[in-house]
Order: sequence, then C-alpha cells, then structure tokens
Amino acid sequence: MKNIIIVVDMQNGNMNTPETMEIKNKISKLLSNRVFDKVIATRFILGDNSTYEKYLGYSDVRTVQGRSLVCGIVEYANVVIDRFSYGCSVIDLIQKLRQLNNGEIPEKVFIAGVDLDRSVMQIAVGLFEVGIRPVVLTKYSASTGGEEPAKAGISCLQRMIGTNQLVSIDINSKDDLGKL
Repeated sequence: MKNIIIVVDMQNGNMNTPETMEIKNKISKLLSNRVFDKVIATRFILGDNSTYEKYLGYSDVRTVQGRSLVCGIVEYANVVIDRFSYGCSVIDLIQKLRQLNNGEIPEKVFIAGVDLDRSVMQIAVGLFEVGIRPVVLTKYSASTGGEEPAKAGISCLQRMIGTNQLVSIDINSKDDLGKL
C-alpha cells in the first residue's frame, strides 16, 4: 500500500494569513523530504456566477495567478484535481487513488492544506463515508479565516470522523507514517 497525501488548495490566492504562509512552508518541506509515495494536489476553481463569490465574497482564487498552486507544492504533485465545490467528486477521487495505488483502493489517505474548516473537512468526510481512513495532518493544515475557524474545523472533524483520524505530529520520515 502506498502512502498517498492529498494537499488541499495550496493556491496563491489562499496564502493570505500568517497561518497559511506557515503551512505552505511546512508542506513544502514535508514534500521535499519525499515521505509520501504519491501526491495529489487540489485546486479550488471559481466558476462563473459562483455562489462562493456571490454569498461569501470569496474571490481570492478567481484569477489565474490566484488559483495557481504555490511553489514548493506543484513540483511534487503526481495529479492535480480541479474542484468547483468544497469537496471532490468521490468517484473521480477514488479512480485517481486507485491509479496511484496499483489499481487498489488505499486503506488510508493523508490530508493536509487549507481550509481545515471547509475543503479539508469536506474531502476527509467524503473519504470516510466510502470506507477510506482519512488521516488529517493538523500540523500541516490551516484556515484562511485564521486560528478560530481552524479550531472549529478540528472540533467538527473529531465528531465526524473520530479523534484518531486527526494527527498533530511532525513528520520527518516514512517511519513516522507507519505509526499512524
């Protein structure tokens, strides 16, 4: 079984808080250590007449520059998945996971990125609901809304997927992944 990580929405437009900038550097270092066998990166794309823009005023990833993956992430991505909602199409995601894992559905998938209280949560819950253990790396995740929404995301995830699926450790080698 391969160690696969989904790096969620590490886009230029989302690097707007000290927390997201810190996470960018942590994830970049994590990926440069080649701890994971495969990397899926997601990009949140705003479509025309986006409800995210209309009701939330969210337009940070509207431009080509804003929706581009940050340096230190894009270089390591084996697959990039564009999304138009908080979650991923579970069917498409499972197909990509199988392709990256020698035709088998992985038992667990690691997740890191932004927003912990939105997209990271939605993707983790989607995997959980189809029987794949999502391991959310909280030390490598943040919220563009700051610390309070990130804490709220962790609280909700604890209830939705269980405390054991939320991990807050530094990962320096593949051995660290084996403990999770």
